[in-house]
Amino acid sequence: MSAPPKFCTNCGEKLDTEKEIDECPKCHSALHQHSEHTESPSRIVEQLPYKSPGTAALIAFIGGIFALSGIGHIYVGKVGKGIAILILGIVLTVLTFVLIFSVVPFTMSTDEATTVEKASIGIWIPIISAVFGIAYFVLFIWQIFNARKLAKKFNEVVKTTGKEPW
Repeated sequence: MSAPPKFCTNCGEKLDTEKEIDECPKCHSALHQHSEHTESPSRIVEQLPYKSPGTAALIAFIGGIFALSGIGHIYVGKVGKGIAILILGIVLTVLTFVLIFSVVPFTMSTDEATTVEKASIGIWIPIISAVFGIAYFVLFIWQIFNARKLAKKFNEVVKTTGKEPW
């Protein structure tokens, strides 16, 4: 072990060189810390992946407005689930709008259907389109919260294991 320095390198306090001391009596900093370490610690910090729950929810919300539900899941890394939600959302949206703007009851000739049959078909189209619209709305809300939850789970797993969960 090397002899202690004459002055503290931290506060400049004059030290008693006749005694073997490991720390400064004034500021309590270690006196021999530099002699024990031959190389400086590495400045390279490993950066762990992070998925923002807020960003996941925002992407899911904005995508859902444009009938692109599922892109929040794709952001988080659940690509298969995101694509499935995306396809389901597009199908529900298309069915809703096709039924809303459907002209099937009005294009039938009088030989094919009576006026009563046309009226009964005309009643069901808005009801069915409303069901598809409500189904899309439920999917829209669920996928926002689910994307946020998955981002939190992603970060928790990365923090504890250091690896991406999926």
